[in-house]
Amino acid sequence: MRLGPTSDDRPRDKNHHQLEKVSIALEEIDTPALNKIPNDIESTNDIDNAIGTLTSHITKVVKNCSRKVPVNSDHPKLPASVRKLMRAMQPYAAQAISTPANRSHARASNVK
Repeated sequence: MRLGPTSDDRPRDKNHHQLEKVSIALEEIDTPALNKIPNDIESTNDIDNAIGTLTSHITKVVKNCSRKVPVNSDHPKLPASVRKLMRAMQPYAAQAISTPANRSHARASNVK
């Protein structure tokens, strides 16, 4: 049984956010959207409007600094020989991890 989305349900593209551009754009405070926020906030209505303006501005900046990329572009396929070697090594890696010393160390590090 396979868990998760089927191949037909998987998104073909995903958004790739360029965080450096987002950061630089958010540092710019002299924008028309932000200039709408009053300096003296006197009521809960003013607070709601300011929050809405900030949320809208941040959403717009993130959207403008994002691009759609194919889902597989971040994870290029490894050569077949490397994948075969990794599959062959997997049981040995699991066996090495499950030694008594490693299990006791893992239990000790999980205790708070």
